[in-house]
Amino acid sequence: MFRSTASRVAIALVLAGCSGLAQKDPDPTPVNPTAVTETHLVNEGIKGFPAFESTTRTYTRANMQRSESTVTGAGTFARFPGGASTDARIERLDRKLAWTLEAKNKRYSECPLKGCPASIARKPPEKKSAEDDKARNAACRLKISNTTVKVEPTGQKRSINGFDTEQYDVKWLVTFRDNVSRNSTSALSIDLWTTPATPALKDVTALEKTYARAHDKILGIDTDTDKTVVLPPEVGRMLNSHLSQYVSPTDRSNFLAGAKKLDKVKGQPILMNVTWRFTGEACSMDEAMKDIGDKPLFMFMSEVKSHKMEPLHDSLFAPLKDYKRAK
Repeated sequence: MFRSTASRVAIALVLAGCSGLAQKDPDPTPVNPTAVTETHLVNEGIKGFPAFESTTRTYTRANMQRSESTVTGAGTFARFPGGASTDARIERLDRKLAWTLEAKNKRYSECPLKGCPASIARKPPEKKSAEDDKARNAACRLKISNTTVKVEPTGQKRSINGFDTEQYDVKWLVTFRDNVSRNSTSALSIDLWTTPATPALKDVTALEKTYARAHDKILGIDTDTDKTVVLPPEVGRMLNSHLSQYVSPTDRSNFLAGAKKLDKVKGQPILMNVTWRFTGEACSMDEAMKDIGDKPLFMFMSEVKSHKMEPLHDSLFAPLKDYKRAK
């Protein structure tokens, strides 16, 4: 009887010990399906847009989203080479508010969703004198003369970050003409790799689109969330900035509208390398760009590292308990 009792005690101790090996989850909040996307960007920079390299992880549900970005100065135009900053932003559509988190200082700010500043701080517009405005109004202006867009599959295939992709060669050519009929050509080239919309990928994008539609409805924005957008918004901003000296706001708007013709590709973009060249004598821009030579005005790379559904805790969508609210 003693042996039997001792055996039962020994077995109980072993079982207790084994159960102690199982790691307990310290987060008591519920776990729910979440769309997770990780994107890596490398921008070589252009005047007004310093070069940078960034990695962004975005966590999305139907009525909330968290975005974490690590940005590092890179390239010739970097203001702080090697310096990195990491911040996060949480948007809660169910509460119509947003939190901006500062990991370094362990603090956060809160404001209404409609009233929050953009996650990327923008420089205030530079003040210009009346003489500058007069010179600008009298300056040479460019008008769009012709636009050509070619989107062609190359037949090349490769695996990128676990995605089966196929290559597209994208060419977007726009001819500009100035006041005295001199021509220049904007040539945007994209080496693009896309992946087919698998059932798993469809689930991820469907959840992200649900959030995007609800977000835009609250903010009163009218956008087509069902379209695949090829041209990254960062590239559009750089194009708009560089042409602002010579092209009117209306013509710049028409120019960027041409990017919609790039959306003929099939599948989801995974990797793209964008280069932009601007050549010709219109408005004597060739004289201003002598130091560039045959090099592109800018190069930009975007790569999707991962895009999948993950079961994650609800606590991801609120500031940590040890964060203090900024006054």
